[in-house]
Amino acid sequence: MNTTGLSIIVVLLGICVGLAGTNPTTQEYGAFLETSLSKALEKMDHTETSRQREIIRDLLKTQGNKVIDLLVHSKTVRRNYGLFSVFETRVFEVRVLVVGVGPIFIPVDDVEVITRKLGQFML
Repeated sequence: MNTTGLSIIVVLLGICVGLAGTNPTTQEYGAFLETSLSKALEKMDHTETSRQREIIRDLLKTQGNKVIDLLVHSKTVRRNYGLFSVFETRVFEVRVLVVGVGPIFIPVDDVEVITRKLGQFML
């Protein structure tokens, strides 16, 4: 085996070790979900009334950690593949699928849908 091939193998192994060491946890996913819900509230379309947005925003400000903990602990399934994890949360007949690679979370589904459903559930 030549030096180039060996170098490529060493770099790939280093990347794999780095990804395995930074594989996101359920707590990190909870923090991501809380941030995503807050951002979704800010971008919520104008079909929702101002009153609905205020209720949801107040709920998340005062009880956000409890709501996120409830969602993450009881409604989320984490599939750990070593180098990355797949998080699936099912709430209000809505499925949110997120892939976590290192410190990055990549939503496969739309997180804003959960915010709309939460607003409908609250009213």
